[in-house]
Amino acid sequence: MFEATLPETSYRTAEQVNSAMLRVYNHMLMAIVTSAVVAGLVASSPAAMAFFFTGVMKWIILFLPLVAIFGVSYALANNPPHPVAVGLLHGFAGIMGISLGAIVHVYTTGSLVMAFASSAILFATMSFYGYFTKRSLESFGQFLIIGLVAIIIASIVNIFIGSSVMTMVISAIAIIIFLGLTAYDTQQIREMVSVNDPDVPAEILGALTLYMDFINIFVNLLQLFGNKNDD
Repeated sequence: MFEATLPETSYRTAEQVNSAMLRVYNHMLMAIVTSAVVAGLVASSPAAMAFFFTGVMKWIILFLPLVAIFGVSYALANNPPHPVAVGLLHGFAGIMGISLGAIVHVYTTGSLVMAFASSAILFATMSFYGYFTKRSLESFGQFLIIGLVAIIIASIVNIFIGSSVMTMVISAIAIIIFLGLTAYDTQQIREMVSVNDPDVPAEILGALTLYMDFINIFVNLLQLFGNKNDD
């Protein structure tokens, strides 16, 4: 009888894992830059604002990121070549940038800077914790994911209700959820990149996940504490 031979799992050294995580953060940062540039261009162009945020198009732009995240995640899970994976990440960041254009247009520059700086500090703190803690965050993460689903449903419902109080409550809860997810996701990504598996674009998947955590912290902080332009 022939016995099946399973390939042995190969693990990276601590130095290699740290280098891989640095690349994850670099990819995430560049995706944020892509979104910021696109959002700035859209917000500064009256023609672009009129095209993307009036009529049927505003509903497409509203729900497009939600659809795109599933499409991009599925594509990345099918192990595309590295340049394609990077392109998918920045393509999604561009889509998010269009959606964020409305936010950049509505809120004051001071509020945008405040929210971004606060998000960076909070994100860095929770990611640092997730990276170095020895405690498993698995059960904590599962609880947060359930909360995330509830928040998404509540946000969609509130689009049609338009309750400002509900918006504030959702934003406050969402900040807590995404801060927790930042720690959980960081731990999961660190474990993922610790395995030598060329068939999984772990670094790009990780960058996409952390990018989403950061953007959601930023948006919800802005909605909770930001000041809108007078016009």
